[in-house]
Amino acid sequence: MMELRRHIEILLLENDCVIVPNLGGFMAHHVEARYDKTDGMLIPPLRTLGFNPQLQMSDHLLTQSYADAYDISYPEAVKRVEHEVGMLKHQLEKEGYVSLPDLGILSINSEGRYEFEPCESGLLTPSLYGFGAIEMPYLSEMRHRVSSRPCTIEMPTLPMGILEPASSSKPSKLATIMSHIDELPREEEKTISIKVSLLRNLAVTAVAAVALLLFARPVVPEQSESQAPETASVLNIPSSSPASTPSTTISMSDNILSSLESVSEQITLSQEEGVVPSSGSFTIVLAYSLPLENAKAFLNDVKRQGARKAVLFTYKSENVISYGSYASNSEAYAAMQELIASGSIGSAWIMQVK
Repeated sequence: MMELRRHIEILLLENDCVIVPNLGGFMAHHVEARYDKTDGMLIPPLRTLGFNPQLQMSDHLLTQSYADAYDISYPEAVKRVEHEVGMLKHQLEKEGYVSLPDLGILSINSEGRYEFEPCESGLLTPSLYGFGAIEMPYLSEMRHRVSSRPCTIEMPTLPMGILEPASSSKPSKLATIMSHIDELPREEEKTISIKVSLLRNLAVTAVAAVALLLFARPVVPEQSESQAPETASVLNIPSSSPASTPSTTISMSDNILSSLESVSEQITLSQEEGVVPSSGSFTIVLAYSLPLENAKAFLNDVKRQGARKAVLFTYKSENVISYGSYASNSEAYAAMQELIASGSIGSAWIMQVK
């Protein structure tokens, strides 16, 4: 019978149910961690054991354990299990209960039914090994314990002669130290003062410097007639019109105009967006299956070349650059010939969006 108990305990390490033929099934249950308010203890999680007498049909788990442990055949293991179960039932009928160490107590009541009381410490479980109860009382109880303790302060005993009587003619050591502290020289407080007039003059000077930088114009010194041709050649000013604008100013104006034209062209390109072709329509394909960065660069190039209504869209997980949306193949072909003739694109083909 002790061998039967050991086999059940070992099998429950990796299984949640072990059926003993013609007796019942032992089933393990997981119990979550809980708090016991009465004792103020935090109980760790554990596995407890239950017994179901309705499970009597063998699942061959216990029999196979006997066969492996004692190196016997399966029929011999079946006979050995039946013999130990018969001994256990005989003890139940004779004494009324059977103690199974580390499992629990199996008993039989007056009605002839089995009752099982599991071990309080729980079933042996390697994953829960080492967990113990933790004392954790309520905060109100802890405050009551602290407040109920007497508060005692131990004062150190000073030797005689440290404290002098107040009627002594000699001044105390504390009074002597304080008198020396009062006699120490005090550092004079230093204050930095700035006149308002100085701040006002600095502000006026700053404003004048900014105005001079913003509104200053180049001054051409007066030159004699003998020096005029040489200076005019250096400044590239025609001799017939000495008051004309210098070439440097003209070049700066050209740069500004070119920059404005470039900005205007970018604005025009961004405003002239094409139409993404709808399902069933025909479109002119300029590029197909390009990486996203390369597709964006190619789109900007064809727009600069004249195909300003070209668009970039995703078709069947591929990046496609197309031009226009047409109802028929012939209409798309005519538009493609016009683009090729204008020099906006080099090559293209017609595709129907499905």
